[in-house]
Amino acid sequence: MKIAGVVLAGGKSSRYGKPKMFETYKNKFLYEYSVEALKENSISPIIISTNEKLVPYFSKKDLDFVIEGEADEYQGPLYAMYNAFSKRSNTDWYFVLACDTPFITADFVKKMIAKVKHTNVDAIVPVQSDKLQPLFALYHRNCIGKMKEIVDKNNRKLQLLFDEVNLFTVPFSKDELIFKNINRPEDWQNGQE
Repeated sequence: MKIAGVVLAGGKSSRYGKPKMFETYKNKFLYEYSVEALKENSISPIIISTNEKLVPYFSKKDLDFVIEGEADEYQGPLYAMYNAFSKRSNTDWYFVLACDTPFITADFVKKMIAKVKHTNVDAIVPVQSDKLQPLFALYHRNCIGKMKEIVDKNNRKLQLLFDEVNLFTVPFSKDELIFKNINRPEDWQNGQE
């Protein structure tokens, strides 16, 4: 069974005001936390899904890149996932992580990978306080066709995918910091240790 890591890092960061994946927390860029959590679980390749303008700012060490074309930029996570999965389709599962989650851990990734044994599921998604966390989830390559159908209809809602595939959810405590992402500079005030 082959699992690829996909770090979504092509968004506009419009609420933040600048590309937040290159903000630092404890001397590391935010995107590096997601990359390291995947690497520590021997996931390979690790794919950065981003746009042409941002590529020069990433470390190139042990990373693969899927570039969204100019016409495709900023179409949201469902499109970015479909674009990355379909261009790297020689894998069984894709572990998707956001680029702005400094509290992600290798233990979380390990716990999620352990759920892959549920063979008849297409997506393994954590849930916190009844809220799905789709940017911290595993997607089977079976999802690619459904993603294409949704994207071809010009829809961008991830919930539409979950309505079409076999979903397995993994509950997490409401106190778990892992899912805290940084959307605005003031978000740091509630998350800094």
